[in-house]
Amino acid sequence: MLIREPRLVVLDEPTGTMDPITKQDVKHLILNARQEMEETFIIVSHDLDFVRETCDRVALMRGGRLVEIGPPKEVIASLTPDERERGSIDVKVKAY
Repeated sequence: MLIREPRLVVLDEPTGTMDPITKQDVKHLILNARQEMEETFIIVSHDLDFVRETCDRVALMRGGRLVEIGPPKEVIASLTPDERERGSIDVKVKAY
């Protein structure tokens, strides 16, 4: 049996090399698609601003291990100064 509808939509660094204007356009497209599709989106990104603006849950990985899951504001607040500077948040999970 073939799956006709996705259960997960995975985006790997969807705004990785974009200029700020294009990044905003992509953010809005993702938010709209999420509402229309009513599916879970998993977004892998190191862009903390993008994560704050688009994700409702975040999973933080350190050394390849999942160490925290929660609201973006709380998880980002738990980053070390070095992680904040490097944007070292590895995986963001957004469910809808």
